[in-house]
Amino acid sequence: MQLEAADKVFGSRKYAEALELYRKAAEQAEKEKNAQVQVEALAQVARCHSLTEKLVEGRAWLERAAKLASKAEPLGWSRYLGVRGIFERESGDKAKAKATFEEMYAFCAEKALHKRAVDAVHHIAIVVPPAEQPAWALKGIAAAEKLGDDGWLAVLWNNLGTTYEDLKQYDRMLDAYEKARVYHYKGADEQRKLVADWAVAHGLRLAGKPKEARELLEKTLAWAEKRHAKEPGAETLEWVGWCRKDLGQALAALGDKAKGLALLREGRKALVESGIGEWWPEGLKQVDEAIRELENSG
Repeated sequence: MQLEAADKVFGSRKYAEALELYRKAAEQAEKEKNAQVQVEALAQVARCHSLTEKLVEGRAWLERAAKLASKAEPLGWSRYLGVRGIFERESGDKAKAKATFEEMYAFCAEKALHKRAVDAVHHIAIVVPPAEQPAWALKGIAAAEKLGDDGWLAVLWNNLGTTYEDLKQYDRMLDAYEKARVYHYKGADEQRKLVADWAVAHGLRLAGKPKEARELLEKTLAWAEKRHAKEPGAETLEWVGWCRKDLGQALAALGDKAKGLALLREGRKALVESGIGEWWPEGLKQVDEAIRELENSG
């Protein structure tokens, strides 16, 4: 089925390829008068456009989906609601997006569309204020546990860890990252396992455990460098950068400021080469602040 094939490609983050597959799926569904598939495919074309910041183009496809979507067809309606909420969020209206995602969550729970209910909770946790995010994230985790969906559990625990990090609740953050790692390790993706290890090490450092952080970061850095040597590219280089950056900070916390600063600078160089200035300039500023702080610490 074309829609399923497009979803699989989308799940692999090949958004340009997925867009064309969704477009073809929508055209075929229109010929077959399959409104459910047509709505889902049209909504996903819009979603692909949103991921490349083409909201105007995407909104035209979303409007086409809106005209066909009906609550009588749960799969089409739930997919439409999810993409509508994303467009509302990306347009800056978080309150409206929250209401849409809550509607999606209630509808999916009623229709036993459990995976989409988890997806709705995931999106709600993004738009609510930080203090409200853990409660929603835990609802999503509970739903994913009922499904036994390890992939979602890895993502949701990781996101909860990030939320606790933003709230500076470092003990809870570390616990969440450790739980996320358990689920990442159930999968086959080596890069995700590496990132999960880095997240735990990063959490150990922030939680005031620099020795344990250093031990794990030395392993993750060696792993990241090996992967980059085997598969050169921005994605593998990025994690060489993060591992060097956090290892540098851990060493500095343990008293070796000279080596720590050198690693921080090497980490920054790798991150810049991986393109951080384009996809996360705020993150680069944070790295620069860490370097300045260490330089000025004497």
